Amino acid sequence: MASGKKVVIRVYFIDEASKAFALDRNETAKNLLEILISKIAIVQHQHFALFERKFEWERCLEPDDHPVELCEGWEDKSQCKFLYKKKVFLRTDEDKEMEDLVAKDLIYKQAHNSIIQSDYPCTVDPAIKLAALQMQIVYGDYNPNIHVQGFLTTNDSLKNFVPKNLFPLKKPSEWEALILKQHSITRPASHEDAKKEYIDIVRSFEHYGTTFFPPCKSINNRALPNKVIIGVNYEGIKNFKTRSKDICISKHLFTDIYSWSSSTNTFAFEYGTQYESTKYTFETKHGQIIASTIQTYIDLLVQLLKNGDSDEEESETVSSEK
Repeated sequence: MASGKKVVIRVYFIDEASKAFALDRNETAKNLLEILISKIAIVQHQHFALFERKFEWERCLEPDDHPVELCEGWEDKSQCKFLYKKKVFLRTDEDKEMEDLVAKDLIYKQAHNSIIQSDYPCTVDPAIKLAALQMQIVYGDYNPNIHVQGFLTTNDSLKNFVPKNLFPLKKPSEWEALILKQHSITRPASHEDAKKEYIDIVRSFEHYGTTFFPPCKSINNRALPNKVIIGVNYEGIKNFKTRSKDICISKHLFTDIYSWSSSTNTFAFEYGTQYESTKYTFETKHGQIIASTIQTYIDLLVQLLKNGDSDEEESETVSSEK
């Protein structure tokens, strides 16, 4: 049983909201996760996880990590936090997650953050439609007496509605006018319906659910530029140009990846077959985190295949008994 002096540990969400918990040194990340899940009453929590974020570096906590000890080791606590967010994105569980209002809200906020931070490349037209849906979620149905020019610009909230890579393309007043116009023609909808529509649009983007890692150096990889951004999703590994995630240099499905390895300063993977393969090596301090993300997807995909085989065998058994 946990014992000893309690320490307040704060867990943040993508929108900077947080929950505080009293833990002692013996309690693990698994304990904290269970308490958090109960506290926020999330049902579809299977693909969410606790992360430790330090500046740009981030990793998923291991079940036996001790949050109090980790927190004590942070040199600059203002730049470090524990974060709860969606880790795994699988198409198979999307409908169930939308039925859970807590999970849906967390997914919406994470999708919104990815759009505003330009993690998912977005052009002007869908950006305006998403901003209008966000208006619907935050402020409700369009009201011509309230939602007028200056509504978003006077309180400096416009940057929370427009992707940062698109923001310089237009004057703030132009962005505001386009968003308000789109909001005025957006059909009246409840907060929950508007969130669902927002999520559906973001899910349609090619890179939705991709975890992007900070730019890293490509080591002796002739087919790649000197620096790339590595992205991992349920399909496999993608390499992008550092200046734009619009440009995917190479894509490697898990079915084509033969092996991968990591250290504290490198990440590498081979694709092809055991008889003929190509190896890519990268210099990055996120190597172990990239490898862990890949392993998580592999484990889940293998489990899905096993479940599919079991369902098929059960169906055949039932059919043979008739």
